[in-house]
Amino acid sequence: MRDVCFIADVAVLPRWLRVSQALDYVAGVHPRFDRRKAEHFLTRTDIKTKHKVRELSKGMVTQLHLALVMAIDAKLLVLDEPTLGLDILYRKQFYDSLLNDYFDRRRTIVVTTHQVEEIQQVLTDLMFINHGRIMLNCSMEEFESRYAEVMVTPEHVAAARALRPIHERQVFGRSILLFDRVDHQQLAALGEVHTPSIADLFVAVMGQPAPAPQGAAQIPVPGAAR
Repeated sequence: MRDVCFIADVAVLPRWLRVSQALDYVAGVHPRFDRRKAEHFLTRTDIKTKHKVRELSKGMVTQLHLALVMAIDAKLLVLDEPTLGLDILYRKQFYDSLLNDYFDRRRTIVVTTHQVEEIQQVLTDLMFINHGRIMLNCSMEEFESRYAEVMVTPEHVAAARALRPIHERQVFGRSILLFDRVDHQQLAALGEVHTPSIADLFVAVMGQPAPAPQGAAQIPVPGAAR
């Protein structure tokens, strides 16, 4: 408990609880909670310590959860859909605070989210899990060098398909094919090459059959924001 902090996407605070009481409670149960830091986070919101949870919007309740969690000096911070219910402005502010006010080289942050577009630029490691099975586990450096997406000109579609892409989609009548471990120079002869988004890779990987079980395995927990 001293070294780990976690917030679930289904975490619930009693509706009768005042914000000040929530601060009191966490201060009393967690040895590494910094109340002043939590209060500092709350000053950036419209939340007042006299407010009761039932008076807060869904987004404000999420902000309160985040203020409580980010004020804990833990070595491992696990966040499950941390910005669920927040608008785009507050989501950006949250990740800015996470990187500038919380993260340092001593901490590991694991974020589970379906809103992958908003965190792609801050990840160090990437993992896709499908029904408990690890479908992909790589560093962002490997992701950028391993995968390539090509917008193929019509006359090169057949040649591109011969290289066995892992996914293909159509955008405005053009074919976009996603490749795994295919030489980028070879692909450049077929069309415009760029690094795929994590969202596009997610769709491609999750569309493949899950790997067959091969006995028990240890699951690595990579650092997720740096």
